[in-house]
Amino acid sequence: MSNNNRHVHNFSGITRISDRHRHSFSGRTGVNLASNRRGRHRHRYNVRTAIVDGHRHRLINITGLNINIGRGRHVHRSGLRLSTRNDGHRHRYRFTTRRNIRA
Repeated sequence: MSNNNRHVHNFSGITRISDRHRHSFSGRTGVNLASNRRGRHRHRYNVRTAIVDGHRHRLINITGLNINIGRGRHVHRSGLRLSTRNDGHRHRYRFTTRRNIRA
């Protein structure tokens, strides 16, 4: 994947339960980071969860490598990650992005 194929991915999900509640989230990744020779690449993301129980969390990390789904399209997985700490706790989360869209 060349640098002239700049794209992003939408994603959404719900955190795992912590402190007796969970948060929904949705967002869009940043444009693709530099690719290796085989076109493998990742994306940064930085989103805030919905407010629940008077607080929210940030989800900040980098996706896993692209997973081809055919016809020049692909998705990414986040892996199992932790949110920022707020209100004395953190939430685990994971998601798979939607297919790539032009930036």
